[in-house]
Amino acid sequence: MLIVFMGIDGSGKTTQAKLLYKNLKKTGYRVKIIYAGNTGIALGRKYSFYLSLPLDIFIHRIMKMKKQDFYERYPKLMKLEEFLLFLNYILLILPKIFICRILFEVTVADRYVYDYILDYILSHIAFSRTHSYTLSRILLMIAPKPDVLFVLDLDEGIAYSRKGEKSLSYLRLLRKGYLKLANLYGAIVVSSDDNITATFMKLWCVVSSRLRRF
Repeated sequence: MLIVFMGIDGSGKTTQAKLLYKNLKKTGYRVKIIYAGNTGIALGRKYSFYLSLPLDIFIHRIMKMKKQDFYERYPKLMKLEEFLLFLNYILLILPKIFICRILFEVTVADRYVYDYILDYILSHIAFSRTHSYTLSRILLMIAPKPDVLFVLDLDEGIAYSRKGEKSLSYLRLLRKGYLKLANLYGAIVVSSDDNITATFMKLWCVVSSRLRRF
């Protein structure tokens, strides 16, 4: 079984994923928790390698430009970054998911392919609608469909007060995007306005009922 958590930063995805992992383990399931956002290979505690890293180094260190300014000047290179990020997910993230599904009864994923697609679309100017749509469709076809897909929904103002790493306006757009994704892919929307325990109990009711039928 693949259980996925999505939601804006500060909504409690990681906390709830860890709680679910611990509870499933206590119950006797062979369970693995993974981070399935579009990240790289850890190189020690501080560094990681991802396929678009050379391009990032070129933009920030050599050209000494902000990414948005760079792509406004060289828009066609956006296509290269889109492809590298797409390839990164296929080569570095999806194999981890497939292996976990084989070795464990339950895999709990903190973030998933939907998060990567949504975050990329909102934070960058896509090279073209056709190009971006094609890459997204390929990823969605290859990635295993979650057995349980949660969207933790939280007021963007509360999320901003918890983390504040992204602007309030961006969090507002992101929240709307997640709710649209929930509608498109049949995700279960759970409010995380409540305390951690109350939110977890709502999640656990869903998971335990699905496990009985799995």
